[in-house]
Amino acid sequence: MSNIEHSVSIVGAGISGIMCALTLARSQTCKGWSINVYEQKSRVGGRAHTTFINDQFLDLGAGRFCSQIHLNVYELVKTLNLEYETFPFTQLKTSQPIQKELKQLLDNLKPLIDEHRNDSFSHFLSTYLGKSKALDVIMALGYDSLSLPIISPSIAYDIIEKHPETQGFSENVGYQWYNLKEGFSALTQALYEQALLLGVNFHFNQELVAIEHSLDCHNLILEDQQGQRQTLSKGYKIVTLPPSRMQLLDNEFPTRWTNYSYGSSPLFKGFFFYLDPWWQELGLTDHVVITRNPIRKLYFKDSKYVFFYTDGENALYWQDMVSQGEQHYLQAVRNFIADALHQSAESIPVAHSHTYKFWTHGVEFSKECCPEHPFYLTLGDDSVISLSDAYTHHCGWMEGGVLAGRHTAEAIISKQSSQLRTHEAAVAFT
Repeated sequence: MSNIEHSVSIVGAGISGIMCALTLARSQTCKGWSINVYEQKSRVGGRAHTTFINDQFLDLGAGRFCSQIHLNVYELVKTLNLEYETFPFTQLKTSQPIQKELKQLLDNLKPLIDEHRNDSFSHFLSTYLGKSKALDVIMALGYDSLSLPIISPSIAYDIIEKHPETQGFSENVGYQWYNLKEGFSALTQALYEQALLLGVNFHFNQELVAIEHSLDCHNLILEDQQGQRQTLSKGYKIVTLPPSRMQLLDNEFPTRWTNYSYGSSPLFKGFFFYLDPWWQELGLTDHVVITRNPIRKLYFKDSKYVFFYTDGENALYWQDMVSQGEQHYLQAVRNFIADALHQSAESIPVAHSHTYKFWTHGVEFSKECCPEHPFYLTLGDDSVISLSDAYTHHCGWMEGGVLAGRHTAEAIISKQSSQLRTHEAAVAFT
């Protein structure tokens, strides 16, 4: 952009969009600018979505953070004085024999990663362990996405080391994890309120439906619930949407924007409430069980509720179960919980209430995970900026969203400052 701009239009009021707006609004360089955020939903937060049921806050989206890995989120939580508590699910209840030797096995294989940078994690394991034991390893880790052809050994180890349920199989054993008492929506809501105080304008129920290409620039086309459209053409135009959404808006994404490529995995989360905490008698309080059935990861939260979290093909399986009716779904859950705990189905009580969430693209990530990956992408004429947590080392986490939003804003501030200095020098010369 050759001219000094005084407006910013941000599409997406998730953590990335809000952090980008906040960073700009706090900058002296952007003082007096018009900063507008457009959001498709009627709320802020994006995939940070909390619901309230049975007197409990439940994170349907982002659910936990680590003080050693997610430094920026941890700092924001403390600065904003948000209440948080220990996320206890680093305590794995061993249910598969191979889990007892898994840490040593993964430690032994880790030095060999570089020799297999172009292989899948599944092929990597099969090379040294055989196909049967490789499958056992992936089943014991609980993340079915580890079996995808697009998951390299380096990405797989990154997943294992950065998740509470599996960190015990790595050198990260002992890392501290937390969740917000009122859910991650409390964080995005607090940041949203700060942005409002700084003069950021939010416009809800505004969906980005197209990126319009022209000879000298690109425009963003928004549509409201009544079908009315508006075009964003001036100033900085920032799109804070994940790669899967960008591909729908631009059929040349990501090749028009970058040499990197992206993948995603579906996710499913189910929560269940019972009249009595029957799992306490089984010694399962605040423990997680990684299973070999479609539930995959089964959590027992204090005396409050039970939930499971699964990805890949099993997430699609549960979406199909739900489509066949509530009773069919609940009975399937009951049967698989019993199977995971080696109990009879009749011994597992019927849940008196429940809720669930399915995401077609729950986690998005760069297939070429590396330190050189930018926090944001731009079109050739620099008229539209795309940013996402998927472009960062923390893809799929709130930390990545914070970093992407902040770095994009800082790049704009730096560019604007440079343009201002050039402009002032030209004026002084004349």
